[in-house]
Amino acid sequence: MRHHYWEPPIALYLFLGGLAGGILFISALFNSFVLPGSAEIFALPVLVSLVCVAIGCVFLVVDLGQPGVFWRVWTTAKSIIKWGATFLIIAAVFALLFFLAFIGDAWPIFAGLSGFLKPAADAFLLIAGFFGLCIMMYTGIMLSTLKAHAFWATPALPVLFTISAISTGCAAIVLSIGGWPMTATLEGLLLSEVVLDLLHVVDIVLVVAELIVLLTMVLSFLGAGNVTAKAAARRWVRGSYAGLFWVGMVGLGLVVPLIMYLGGGHSAASQIVAPILVLCGGCLLRFMVVNTDDRAEIPGENRYYNRVAKKDAEFISKWTYGDNEY
Repeated sequence: MRHHYWEPPIALYLFLGGLAGGILFISALFNSFVLPGSAEIFALPVLVSLVCVAIGCVFLVVDLGQPGVFWRVWTTAKSIIKWGATFLIIAAVFALLFFLAFIGDAWPIFAGLSGFLKPAADAFLLIAGFFGLCIMMYTGIMLSTLKAHAFWATPALPVLFTISAISTGCAAIVLSIGGWPMTATLEGLLLSEVVLDLLHVVDIVLVVAELIVLLTMVLSFLGAGNVTAKAAARRWVRGSYAGLFWVGMVGLGLVVPLIMYLGGGHSAASQIVAPILVLCGGCLLRFMVVNTDDRAEIPGENRYYNRVAKKDAEFISKWTYGDNEY
């Protein structure tokens, strides 16, 4: 049965939320454990994550229909979206504090505020990174808890979304590291180059892992006993989604960037084209997964939908509120 559970805004919300979480998690990991003291070079990537959170929340409100519905969802204790929104808000607050700690380097008018916040910048980024990890896991768990939808109800989906979020986060950092508001210094440029080299290796591992998990999940559904899951997987492998899956997601989104990473070194292909393709592949993954919301038909459901009046039915189009009394 295919009456879409969620619309495209939710796919964008999941992509942007996962991307923001990946940026914050990787930035915190590098600044706290890999290259301590390198916080300044992550100021622009953290700003990118804040923009992603803001736009993602707009898409969530748009999908829910109105701000009041968003508030009701957020205040409902058992709502999975409530926890995702909470993680996003906490991560955004500490990411903003981290960014403000360095904005004074570019805009002297904020020098006093930056000087006050800078001693705690590492702590701000670490907290934001922790909740970034929570956001990445939430984007997959949100779908996998909906057991009626066969393609979503698998523990592989949170793993796939988390790996993809970290990979897209790496790609976004590669495209933005060391930018404004960082002051251009030799030390900053050297740190940026070191991080780029490390991210190059990390993203190779992540792309390979994502490719393995993705193919394992889809092909296992193709041979599954669940008729609904098998039909959805068949649509991905050799049906209407086959072109998007094999060419768009697997080919351009994973294999081509992997080849560029392995052979590109410091070329534009590995540092610009490959990250952009990874980001596009991650976005396409969310759209395809959200749109693959097949579920088994409830007895009588199809009969009900066939009897429901269409939006363009004559009696609906001619109905005038207040003029019809029964």
